[in-house]
Amino acid sequence: MFVLTNASVIPWESTQHNSAISIKTPSLVTCTATVNYRYGNEHGVLHKGQLLFLHSQCSLELIHIPPSSFTLYHIGFQDYALTEESPDKRVYQLTSVNLPSHGSKTGASPQVLRMLAIIQELSETRTGSAQTEEARSHYLLSELLELFKLAIKPSTEMVDSIIREALRYINHHYDSHLTREELARLTGFNASYFSRFFQKQVGRSFQAHLTRVRMDKTKQYLLSTKATLNEIALLVGYSDGLYLSRKFKQFTGISPSEYRLQPRARRIATVQYTGDLLALGVQPIAASFLPWAMSPLIQDELHDVLDLDEHGVEEILRTEPPDLIIAPDYLYYLPHKLEQLEQIAPVMVLPWDQLNRLETVQLIGRIIGREQAAEDWIEHYTALVSSEAERLGAAIQPDETVGLYELWEDGTICIWNVTARAAYNVYYGLNLTPAPNILRDVLESHNHQFIQEDQLTDYAANHMFLVLSSHEGGLYHDAQVKLRERAYWNKIMNNGNSRIYPLKLEQFWCNDALALEKQLQLMVDILIRENGEKNR
Repeated sequence: MFVLTNASVIPWESTQHNSAISIKTPSLVTCTATVNYRYGNEHGVLHKGQLLFLHSQCSLELIHIPPSSFTLYHIGFQDYALTEESPDKRVYQLTSVNLPSHGSKTGASPQVLRMLAIIQELSETRTGSAQTEEARSHYLLSELLELFKLAIKPSTEMVDSIIREALRYINHHYDSHLTREELARLTGFNASYFSRFFQKQVGRSFQAHLTRVRMDKTKQYLLSTKATLNEIALLVGYSDGLYLSRKFKQFTGISPSEYRLQPRARRIATVQYTGDLLALGVQPIAASFLPWAMSPLIQDELHDVLDLDEHGVEEILRTEPPDLIIAPDYLYYLPHKLEQLEQIAPVMVLPWDQLNRLETVQLIGRIIGREQAAEDWIEHYTALVSSEAERLGAAIQPDETVGLYELWEDGTICIWNVTARAAYNVYYGLNLTPAPNILRDVLESHNHQFIQEDQLTDYAANHMFLVLSSHEGGLYHDAQVKLRERAYWNKIMNNGNSRIYPLKLEQFWCNDALALEKQLQLMVDILIRENGEKNR
C-alpha cells in the first residue's frame, strides 16, 4: 500500500543556477527542463520529462546553467506491506522490497506521458473528503510505480553499481591477465550472466571494453613516455609489441608510430581538467562548467569558452572540432556521454582519482607537448606554498593535527585522500600533520574513507576543514549552529581540542591545478582568521 507523503510543485526562477531537494522518503522527481543533478557521490543528467527515483535520506542537488524558468515536481511516498490480518485488525509495516533501485531513471517509453499526467494530478489540490483523497492517492501511486518500473532505462547513463565495481577493477588491473570468468567471480555472477549484464549496461562486451581501456592507456603512454612498443605492451597487459601494434591499428586506424609522430593538440576541449590546462598556459575552446568539473574560483580566467553541457554546443564543435578532448576515466561509467564526445573529436581518457594534482599536471603537460610549462607551474606552486606557510606562522602549533572532511546531508563523513577536495594542500603542500587514523587509513592506504558520525572521534583532529554544501538551505549556512544539533559534532566542538573551519563544497568540489592555488589561499586565510581570534 502506497501512502503519499509529499506532492510539491517547485518553481525554478530564471535567476537560479541551483536548488536542492531534501529526500526524506522514497521519491520521484521530474522537471520541465533538462538539468544536471547530484546526490551523494553520484551525478548525471535528468532530461526534460524524465523521472528519477531516489530512496530516502539524501539531498538531491539540481543545477541548470542557461537562465530560464521551469517547474520541478517532487512526489514522496511510503510503501507499507500487510504483515498481520485478523477479523478486527490489520498491521502494516514499512517496506522497500518492491521499490525500484536507487537512482533509476526512465528512458524513452510510451508510459512517460501517463506518468507525468499522474504526477500533475497528485500535485493538484482537491476538495474531496480525506478518505476519498487517500484512496485516490493510493491508486495513482500504485499505477505510477508500476509504470515507472516498465519505463526504467534498460541501459542507464550511469551503469549499475556492480558493473561500476567491475569497471573500476578493470581500470586498475588492465595490465594483468584479466578474464571474463575472473570478473564474473568477483561480482558474484556466473560468466554467462555477467557477459549479458555487462553488455547491457556498458553497450559493449567485456572483452571489447578491456581492449578499449588498453588502447586508451597505450595512447597515453605513446604521448607521455619514450617507452618502446614492447615496453608499452607489458604495461597495458599484452605480451609483445607486435600484437599491440596490430590491435592499436585495428582500433585507431593508424599505427602506434604514426600516432606518436602526430602534431600535438592545440585546440583542446576538456571535461574535468580545465584548471590544469590553464596552469599550463592553455585556454580550452570548450569545457564543462558543472561544479564537480570546474571550480567557480577559476571561471573568471576563462574567455569565450564554450560550455560542453549547454544544449547545441555539440553541433557548434562539429563545425570546427577540437584537436583533442581530454576526459576522465569515470566516463567509462557514463558510456553514452563518452560516445557523444567521440563523435566530436578524438578523446584522450586519463586516470581519475589516482594521481595527485602535481602528477596530473605533469602528465597532461607531456601529452600536449608542454612539459616545461608543467615544471614551471610546479615550481610556482612550491614557491606559493612556501609563502603561504610563512604567512600561516604560528596559527598551527607543531604538535597539532589537521584533517579535511566532508559532511553529507545523510550524516556520512568523507575523509578525502590527496586526490580530492584540495587535501593535497593540507597534507603535502603545507605539510601539516594529519590525525593518526587519517594517516593510517587514508594517506598511507591511498584510499578515501567513508565513516558515520559515531566514528568521528576516532578521526578528529585539532584543526578540521569541513566541506559543506552551500546551496540554499545547505549545511554551510549557519554551519556552527547546525553542527551543534548533531550529537557527535557537538561533542567534538565542546571538548576544546578541535576547531572546525567550514568550506564551500562548490568551491572545493574540483581541485585541479589553478583551483588548487586559489583554494590554498582560502584555507590559509581561514586558519589565520580563526586562530587569530582564538589567540586574542
